[in-house]
Amino acid sequence: MRKAWLLALLALGLPVAALCQRGAARPALATSYAGGVRTIADMPYRTVDGEALTLDLYLPPKAGWKRPAVLFVHGGGFIQGHSRMMGAETDFPARLAALAEKGYVVASIEYRLAPKSRFPAQVRDAKAAVAWLRGHRDDYGIDPERIAIWGSSAGGMIAASVGTSCGVRDLDPEGADAGSRDNCVQAVADWFGPTAADSDRLSAIYLGCLASLNCDADRIKAASPMSHISPGDPPVQIVHGDSDDLVPLAQSKGLEEALRTAGVAVELRVIAGAGHGLRANDPAQQKAILDDAMASLTGFLDRTIGSSSSHGRAPAAAAEGKAGD
Repeated sequence: MRKAWLLALLALGLPVAALCQRGAARPALATSYAGGVRTIADMPYRTVDGEALTLDLYLPPKAGWKRPAVLFVHGGGFIQGHSRMMGAETDFPARLAALAEKGYVVASIEYRLAPKSRFPAQVRDAKAAVAWLRGHRDDYGIDPERIAIWGSSAGGMIAASVGTSCGVRDLDPEGADAGSRDNCVQAVADWFGPTAADSDRLSAIYLGCLASLNCDADRIKAASPMSHISPGDPPVQIVHGDSDDLVPLAQSKGLEEALRTAGVAVELRVIAGAGHGLRANDPAQQKAILDDAMASLTGFLDRTIGSSSSHGRAPAAAAEGKAGD
């Protein structure tokens, strides 16, 4: 299977590295961070296809009340990556801990990768992690009506698919009860994620077929978060660098337009000088870009699911089931 996957990449003329955010080794996770944030590493959230999937949990310093939760989905071109990486950021766990310090329960997941597992496995894993957070709300003080999903690059596409597919049975986790809304979210942040699997480059990896040759059209459509958009979907933040040479900015603009047309609250933040992964050549500019992006995310989360200080506010409603899906 691996040989067939590599041959497909070679046939397309694509270097493996060009498809991924970053291939750095997974670092150890500190047990605590500034501000009283503590972590729990490698917690199993599901076992599927003989594989135990885990998540890292970052817990806010204050306990004893219901707090909003944020689930992060890493990038890596669907073929690699891990729960402690995000684009150009060199210490991503510290960023997640800083978000937790603001009153959010933060989880970052591992999920099934290609070529061993193809779509919709990745979306189902992310949905299973959302349901896990809801199922453990009493253990970690989570408000089940205030859960957001955030992803970068490939993880952005997964996050957007989760956000737009509440009630889409074909994308529910294996074994989920029919009609359950446990895997639905109340806000979505999609950072520089692709929005369609209609190119040979992406379909070869994500779907295991070539869009121009042997991919089923309905499957290509189902893999796009845009195909599941409907009124009532949760609010969406989109972040994309204007110098991204891997995922075109036009894809995020198309997603924004489709969401707005459906009446879904959406904000697109285009970051000047940022490449894929929000990379910049100048170190000072790099830090400023990442600081700005994280500040915009925090503002979006505060406005949608609310920080823990706003406990009791009316949360954004999850989408209802989608007729015809």
